[in-house]
Amino acid sequence: MRINPTAHALLAASLLMSGVSAMAAPTQVNGGTVHFKGEIVNAACAVSADSSNQTVLLGQYRSAKFKAAGDKTGLVPFTIKLQDCDTTVSTKASVAFSGVADAVDPTVLAISNIGGGASGAASGVGIEIADSQGVVIVPNSGAFSTAKTLKDGDNILPLTARYKSTAKDVTPGAADADATFTMQYE
Repeated sequence: MRINPTAHALLAASLLMSGVSAMAAPTQVNGGTVHFKGEIVNAACAVSADSSNQTVLLGQYRSAKFKAAGDKTGLVPFTIKLQDCDTTVSTKASVAFSGVADAVDPTVLAISNIGGGASGAASGVGIEIADSQGVVIVPNSGAFSTAKTLKDGDNILPLTARYKSTAKDVTPGAADADATFTMQYE
């Protein structure tokens, strides 16, 4: 029996198309998780997403730099950005910090090994935070920075951080700390 050449071509095309459609079927795989975090506030300003979870790089210092308790490194500036401020709600803003305070000097944050460095955590040193006027913001004290007068729109609270030795002898290692902050509007 002889097959018509047109029928043969249609049969071949049909088989080819069924194979192509089988190969082009969609494949779905688990891609991961996306975490969405935020907050709606009834305050004079909103804290910028850039400021709510930031890292301040204090740099490296030789342990020999610290010769006595109270020795300090240079100031490292950082900011908290406030957005969409409305001065009809509040005209001033200030900030307070909470975290693990150093056992010897509670005016500074205790050092830990957050990054998990192989050398462990440094000792004999803490992290001091101050406002733009140089007033130290003692963690967990409930004391707020010097209030900054707000303007409508975006505002910046300038701050500084630095290492401060809490002992005569400072041992090397990771010198990290975490702190949370609370805004106060007046």
